[in-house]
Amino acid sequence: MVVIKLKTGAQQALPDKYRTIEDFYEDINTYEEIIFAYNGQKYVVTYYDHILSVMQYNAAATEQHYPSPQAFAENFTLDGTSFQDLVTKISVLVR
Repeated sequence: MVVIKLKTGAQQALPDKYRTIEDFYEDINTYEEIIFAYNGQKYVVTYYDHILSVMQYNAAATEQHYPSPQAFAENFTLDGTSFQDLVTKISVLVR
C-alpha cells in the first residue's frame, strides 16, 4: 500500500482547460497520461519511455505514435487543425 501525503492537506484543483501548449507539455511530463475531450469525442494521450501515444478512447485501432510531445503537438490534427492550435479548446478530463 502506498500512501502519499500532501504538504497542504488538500490537493489544489486543476483547471479543465490549458492556457498554453507549455501547460500541456508540463502535464504530460508530470502525469504521463491525459484524457481529454474535443468535439464530443474522448482521447487518451500517454507518454512513456520517450514515445507519445494518442488514440480515441477505447479505440486501439486509432492509435498513433510520436517521438515527443512537441512532435505530437505539431503533427496530430483534429478536424484539420493541429493539436498545438487546439490545446486551449480541449477539455481535460483526467490527468
